[in-house]
Amino acid sequence: MKDLSKTELLIMKCVWGSDRPVTATQIQQILLEKYQTELDRRSLGTLMYRLDQKGYVNVDVSTRVNLYTAKVKEEEARKKKGREILKLWYNGSLDQLVSDLYSAEDEDEEDN
Repeated sequence: MKDLSKTELLIMKCVWGSDRPVTATQIQQILLEKYQTELDRRSLGTLMYRLDQKGYVNVDVSTRVNLYTAKVKEEEARKKKGREILKLWYNGSLDQLVSDLYSAEDEDEEDN
C-alpha cells in the first residue's frame, strides 16, 4: 500500500464516508463542506487517477459518470499508517507515542 498525500487522504475519507459509490462532483462537495478544501475538476481527476493507480479506489466507467468506491478499507489503511509512524518515529515504543500525544494536548491547552 503506497503512501497518500494529505489531499489524497481527504479524498479517501470522502469515499470511505459514503455508503455508495461517489462521483467526482460529490467528492468536490464533501471536500468543501467537510474539510474546507476546494479542488478544481482537473486536479481532482488527476488525484483520482493516482488513487486508482495506487490501488485505493475502483472506478466504474460503465455509466455516463465515473463512480468511485474504496478498494482499501479505511481501518486497514489507518492501521498500516499507525504501525509505520510507531516504527519510524518512536522505534516501536507505544509509551513514547502516548507520552508525546499527552504532552501535545497539554501544550494545546496552554495556548488557549
